[in-house]
Amino acid sequence: RKEKKDNMKPKHPDEQEIPFRLRELMRSREALKRPDPGKRRVAEEKQQQKSKGPKAPGAIPVPKFRRGKGESERSYICRMEQEVQHMLFLTENQLQREPEKEETAPEKSKRKKEFQKRKLEKARKKREEKKEDMLEKSLFQDTVPFGEVVTQPPTITSRPRGRGPAEQAGRKQLLLTPRLGQSQAS
Repeated sequence: RKEKKDNMKPKHPDEQEIPFRLRELMRSREALKRPDPGKRRVAEEKQQQKSKGPKAPGAIPVPKFRRGKGESERSYICRMEQEVQHMLFLTENQLQREPEKEETAPEKSKRKKEFQKRKLEKARKKREEKKEDMLEKSLFQDTVPFGEVVTQPPTITSRPRGRGPAEQAGRKQLLLTPRLGQSQAS
């Protein structure tokens, strides 16, 4: 019969491996101490793109020139010239844009507007109900001045709604009562 290797004592008690979770924790701490420069650059580029805002449709993106590693000055200048020529060509052949006629902010869809309206209406109703509840609560509360002495509980002056005085149990006139006659135990 083979023994399970999971629950065995280590062969060399001095050389135990570090648990996986502890290794992960140590690795994450090391990563926090020395942030990766590549990740930071990517994050900065994303932030720059966000700050520029949305581009208009049909707009030509402006190229950014950066000299590559191992690129000679002459080849860098030639590449810049080509990019500039390409940009000039695109601007000449671009459709005539009239930004003042374009909508600045796209209008919200009808569904979104309806949803927003319903949400506002719901919030308003909730506020009104809360106000009514508070008013009702204040009507049922008695403000007792300090030092007032009460000798007896309050007397109820209003009559209950519905029928008059409550009938005694068993005295109600039922449909079968006449048929049963006097055999009924009272």
